[in-house]
Amino acid sequence: MARKFAFFGPYITTPSAKELRSRLLAAHREALQAKKAAGVLKLGGPFYNDGGEGEGAADRAFGGSFLLLEAESYAAALEIIKGDEYYIHGLWDVPNIKLVEYSPGPEYPF
Repeated sequence: MARKFAFFGPYITTPSAKELRSRLLAAHREALQAKKAAGVLKLGGPFYNDGGEGEGAADRAFGGSFLLLEAESYAAALEIIKGDEYYIHGLWDVPNIKLVEYSPGPEYPF
């Protein structure tokens, strides 16, 4: 039975982070689409560090990634994260990522 995991991956805060994100974004999204099609990724997207000040995504200060996953084990979920372009190329601030198992309440679909 698949278990449910939440992932919080803050980006590095170096001056190169924005360029690195731009360079990796297409491959990151492509891989996530494949995981969504396979039923592994349930929800995902960026989170922001700008306090809601930006009007649109292009104006926002990206802070990292948030994902909801299903996997057979914590180790399997971690392998999904470690296989992502953002992890491989150092966009996520690895010492500060969080991967936790959770149990959804009955009123939520995932």
